[in-house]
Amino acid sequence: MPLLALIIVLLAGAMPVMAQPACPANAMGLPAGEPHACLCAAPSAGSVWGSDTYTADSNICTAARHAGVIGPQGGAVTVQPGGGLERFRGSRSNGLATMDYGAYPRSFTFRGERIASAEAPRAGIQECGDTMQGEHGATEPVRCVCTAGAVARAGTVWGSDAYTSDSATCRAALHAGAVGRAGGEVTIRMLGGLPRYVGITRNGVTTQNYGPWGNSFRFEGVSAGLQLCPDNMTAFAGGTEALDCICTGEATLRAGTIWGSGPYTADSLTCRAARHAGVVPITGGQVSVVMTGAQSRWAGSTRNGVATSNWEEYPAGFRFEGAQNVMVGAPVQAPVADSLRRTGKVALYVTFRTGSADLDISAAPTLMQLRDAMQADTGLRLRIVGHTDTQGTPAINGPLSQRRAAAVVAWLSQNGIAANRFLAEGRGQAQPIGDNATEAGRSLNRRVEAERLD
Repeated sequence: MPLLALIIVLLAGAMPVMAQPACPANAMGLPAGEPHACLCAAPSAGSVWGSDTYTADSNICTAARHAGVIGPQGGAVTVQPGGGLERFRGSRSNGLATMDYGAYPRSFTFRGERIASAEAPRAGIQECGDTMQGEHGATEPVRCVCTAGAVARAGTVWGSDAYTSDSATCRAALHAGAVGRAGGEVTIRMLGGLPRYVGITRNGVTTQNYGPWGNSFRFEGVSAGLQLCPDNMTAFAGGTEALDCICTGEATLRAGTIWGSGPYTADSLTCRAARHAGVVPITGGQVSVVMTGAQSRWAGSTRNGVATSNWEEYPAGFRFEGAQNVMVGAPVQAPVADSLRRTGKVALYVTFRTGSADLDISAAPTLMQLRDAMQADTGLRLRIVGHTDTQGTPAINGPLSQRRAAAVVAWLSQNGIAANRFLAEGRGQAQPIGDNATEAGRSLNRRVEAERLD
């Protein structure tokens, strides 16, 4: 090679390659429709709205990391400016959380291959946004995935069954029973505003009361059947709601003070008051509760074996509608899934042959409820505990209660639930909830309890 050519080649190799320009903070100044190649340093803090498609005022490099087109150390990206959208849905991906937003006139996406994210949901379904505010006005159901991390993440929720649009989406999903603690796919229907949102506690999630709010949402596919009555009605104070719910026998016997004689103060025990009012027997049943207003005096009395107390002025109360119902029958079965969600346990009133651990065929409907709850929440593990009345001796009843708990586990194992999700034990006659001197009390004591294992 001639000397001059060699010098030119060597000089060319020593010259720096033209570097790409640094990316602007956002895409507001980029020409519409023209791709823009630029270089992101390691992403720093910057607000981002949307997922895959971002509002034009979002931080480009933070969005690039969220989208997975660069790694933690940064890199080259190609930004594609675009038009407006009616909604931008936030999500979590690659360790970054983006936010929801409504209509915005400009947007951008990224060209090129994405880096896989361990947090990303399966293809075709996005992770749910932190809230549903970006979905205001949506007329079609929103399908998304709540990860286990999103379910566990702290966040405030207002309402029950219908939630304010700024509530934490996946915490609301756990509260509603749409997912278990392991998360899962949900279908969400956007609703209009409501004049009032009532908070209650379910599945370890306590939601808050709120007044008027312009947009709300609910979860589709969640059972709308009767649920357990709340311990008291304070969450409904100030409203005129009517609530149909179930009082278990255990709840009618629960110790606690009641003020008034119908109406009762809102902080009185709901099911104990129902027993006083005579709308359920000691073994429980369905009740209809109606909220009432303030009273200057609440007079106590004794009815149906329950004594209530006097009180002075109190701002809210409740009463019961419906006929008297004091005829003792078989213990009412609490809704299994709802009881597990709200209290972490449920008493199963399944029947066995006398002195035996052989399940009667009538036990199947209740056990199927438990099986369905286990299938819906794959992370749920339970302690199954057998209890007896005092008919027979402790030496007989202890082993009998253990065998009955084992029989329930065996039924569930034979019907699709792995045996390693249970612990079985028996406590015999040591933990009664009713009076063993009466048949009604004994019937409440003959139970198998399912308790959540943390």
